[in-house]
Amino acid sequence: MSAIARHASPCLALSVALAAALATGCAHSAAPASASTAPAPAATDQVALGQQLYGEHCATCHGDAGEGGKKAPPVVGAAALPLDPRPDARARTSKFHTALDVALFVKDNMPPKKAGSLTLAQYFAILAFDLKANGVDVTGKTIDVESARAIVLHP
Repeated sequence: MSAIARHASPCLALSVALAAALATGCAHSAAPASASTAPAPAATDQVALGQQLYGEHCATCHGDAGEGGKKAPPVVGAAALPLDPRPDARARTSKFHTALDVALFVKDNMPPKKAGSLTLAQYFAILAFDLKANGVDVTGKTIDVESARAIVLHP
């Protein structure tokens, strides 16, 4: 069982798909995001922004609560963010040791057919939301390259 799964909150209504979108992925985008590198939002705002972005870009395939479905794997719960790629993974070939591993995969592969269409700050916001949905304490933290590198999912 992953570190995230051990801390998963069963009461969470919505969750982020950053990582699940990773393994096989599916999403839609209402409008392309700016390619700018906007500054990272404050920690509490980052999770809220991630929740909104998840709903817009990830929920269609990964489910409103991150439960996954026919098009995409779960991003919340015991089966979310496994160390090794799933046997049916279409794009993922790397291991997810840290949250940064997840972030880099998602940035390079999600949303499907629109990889890199979000800003780096938006990708990290979705990751912050996903981590919180899986019980990772992100209180007072802004998830970015350095903080994501320090969050170990699988030693």
